[in-house]
Amino acid sequence: MNHKLLIEFMYLLFEFEQNAERETVSCYTQNIEGFKQWIREKNEEPTVSKEFEVTDEKVTTEQQIALDLYKLANYSKMYWRVLLREGTFASQDNFIVLLNLWMHGAMTKMELIRMSAQEKPTGMQIINRLIQSEFVQQKDSQVDKRSKIIEITTLGQRELEKQMEEIQRVSLVINGNLGGKDKQQLQLLLQRLIDFHEEVFMEHKSKTDLLDLVLAHKVK
Repeated sequence: MNHKLLIEFMYLLFEFEQNAERETVSCYTQNIEGFKQWIREKNEEPTVSKEFEVTDEKVTTEQQIALDLYKLANYSKMYWRVLLREGTFASQDNFIVLLNLWMHGAMTKMELIRMSAQEKPTGMQIINRLIQSEFVQQKDSQVDKRSKIIEITTLGQRELEKQMEEIQRVSLVINGNLGGKDKQQLQLLLQRLIDFHEEVFMEHKSKTDLLDLVLAHKVK
């Protein structure tokens, strides 16, 4: 018996099962066919389709990426409305705020708004809406009496967990026809962009600061 091959197979099987556990609704069936599909997509080499190449000289690569991200954001909002129209989280903003509280624990209103990448007026409206629904509650900060601490309630956590499977279905639609390898690479690239923009967002940079930032990165 080829023990080395058996060990490699067991390692892959363990990785496949771990992947299924991380996803509320796995995109792979938990049988040999799903395992084979996962193996194929795991070993796929990324290819750049010609349809994604910028052919119009009037549009720069950066402009095309910005346009694509804008379109994806709008597609996401549309899918959310259509697929969760009857659910508690018909607005993805509600879900994002609740998820941040669930993952990171109680925090001040401004910390929550910044973490959810919202402007202050919009963020306040979302928080107030969730307070009225009794999904979150606020209390006085022990550190700064002027601040309010927001935390998820038992009802909010229960509702979030109940809706997670439906939310995963929306997520699968948004991910479209991307394979496992594609998703991993896209996630890495998006995380790099998010890390960059979170720093910019948190520092409330002015127009001049933003232009200086762009020039600095062009020099690199």
